[in-house]
Amino acid sequence: MSGDMAGTLTQMIGWQGEAMVRLLAATLLGGLVGLERAHHGRSAGFRTQLLVALGSAIAMVVSLHFARVFGQSPHQAMNVDPARVAYGVMGGIGFLGAGTIIRYGTGVRGLTTAASLWCVAAIGLACGFGMYLVAAGATLLVIFALIVLSKLDHLIPSQYYKTLTFLLPQGQENPIGKLRGILHKYQARVVDAEFSRDYRQKTEEVRVYVCLPNKLALDKLTDIGQDIPDLLAIGFH
Repeated sequence: MSGDMAGTLTQMIGWQGEAMVRLLAATLLGGLVGLERAHHGRSAGFRTQLLVALGSAIAMVVSLHFARVFGQSPHQAMNVDPARVAYGVMGGIGFLGAGTIIRYGTGVRGLTTAASLWCVAAIGLACGFGMYLVAAGATLLVIFALIVLSKLDHLIPSQYYKTLTFLLPQGQENPIGKLRGILHKYQARVVDAEFSRDYRQKTEEVRVYVCLPNKLALDKLTDIGQDIPDLLAIGFH
């Protein structure tokens, strides 16, 4: 009996030691991704990414331990499926990722950070399962996407949307039509427009939602005030 107990204790210590190695690996890899996010001032930075990876690894390690204890005993009727933990973690991380996404003007910010949290959770699960090489490779790919590919964004053709607000003196003839023509010269296509008038201040406000073909056109758009006579103020959102 003492020999069986000693063997069981040795196995338990060996498994828990392996589990700690998996948790440390998840902490390290999650922290590497978190450093990049923290460097760019994102809300889900170093500690958040690290804890997501660590929490995912803990969930997987605990699930595997349940399978070892209850799944192999002929006296236990419990059916343990570690894969369910992975499904639960990846589904639950969506709520955390949603907290990093905010609406900013006419667009949203935080989608990349939310996606990095999702990837870090998967990396943590891989570490918890002992897939060190896969987890390390996935971490390198995530960092490559966040650092290298972000610098290539300006080379990829994409459209930019901006909301421009023009404040003009009251009495302008067809202000939307005139602004549409001026914006066309700056390669800006008017998607929508709103008009309001302040009789007390004797001003008119025109808000246009424009589509720009590239970042260069967006930079040039800052000079549009020079082409609009009697312009009182201009705003970019």
